[in-house]
Amino acid sequence: MNFFPKDVAVSLVDDAFIFCTQTQAMPLVLPAYVAIQTGTVRTLACGEEAKAMLGRAPGNITVVSTLAEGIPADHQAAELLFRFGLRKLLGGALLLRPRVIVAVRNYEPVKLAVKNMAIAGGAREVYLIEMGMATAIGMDLEVEKPEIKAVLSVSNDWFEFAVISLAGVLAGTNGAIGTKSFVEDIQNHCVLAGHFRPEGSAIESQLLSGGLDPAAVADLPGWEVWAGRTEQGRLTSQSVSRDDVALGLMPSLVRMTERIKRVLRTLPDEKQCQLSRATIHAAGAAMAIPGLAQVIAGQLGYSVTPYPADVHPSIEGGKQVLKELTFLKRMKVSKD
Repeated sequence: MNFFPKDVAVSLVDDAFIFCTQTQAMPLVLPAYVAIQTGTVRTLACGEEAKAMLGRAPGNITVVSTLAEGIPADHQAAELLFRFGLRKLLGGALLLRPRVIVAVRNYEPVKLAVKNMAIAGGAREVYLIEMGMATAIGMDLEVEKPEIKAVLSVSNDWFEFAVISLAGVLAGTNGAIGTKSFVEDIQNHCVLAGHFRPEGSAIESQLLSGGLDPAAVADLPGWEVWAGRTEQGRLTSQSVSRDDVALGLMPSLVRMTERIKRVLRTLPDEKQCQLSRATIHAAGAAMAIPGLAQVIAGQLGYSVTPYPADVHPSIEGGKQVLKELTFLKRMKVSKD
């Protein structure tokens, strides 16, 4: 039993619950899945172990996704996973509950849901910080200075864009666009153009390996992706050209970049000029797609630089804020 719990930073991003203390070098990353016995509340597995059961679990086991677009989708399962993460991070049961700071989407319905989840999941006090601010701090951007910084997170099923200056978020936007919508758009394009529907997992795998970078797949005529199964259960495959991929994901990409452009147009001319000489810092699971940053930059007309990290930088931002809790007011973190 831990008699002296540490403060904990948490980030709900990239389809995962990420936990870390101030002094911990490597965060605990739990995929946002819980396996329960069907018809009961008995928990059988959490995180990676539960995710591995997707599509393989027998009928008496139900695998529940606890997050949808960065929001707790199944509140009971989310509480279970949050409690599991705290105990695994801090080493068993706690006599005193820890204080927790959670990086969340800047979306009002999220805030109360996350606070209730964290309290029910074992937190003593819950502080919320906007994902954009946490990400910028984690990237070591000088958020307290007047020069503006822009950060973009593109996750599996949502994105968030924030413009930051003087320790505050000047403007921003977010929405339900991410890797999943890119994959669905490519599938729909293939149906219209080639009269077949490739499997989503094959497209996602190819995006992450070959991506949109022509140099990465220059010697290939296109992708060979699973198109489905025959009546005998055999997998069939067809080729998907790079042009099909680039055209296919454009509907979601354009919707996202148009929303970002509307935000940028609200900035004073001086701030827009500052940003044109700087860059938009990008993170998130979708940014692992080779060439995506360049395509987004082409749509926006601004430089976009992917942040090199295995784990989303918002968790590092939460850690830095924990080191000096007086930052909670200066960085406009809200305690509800």
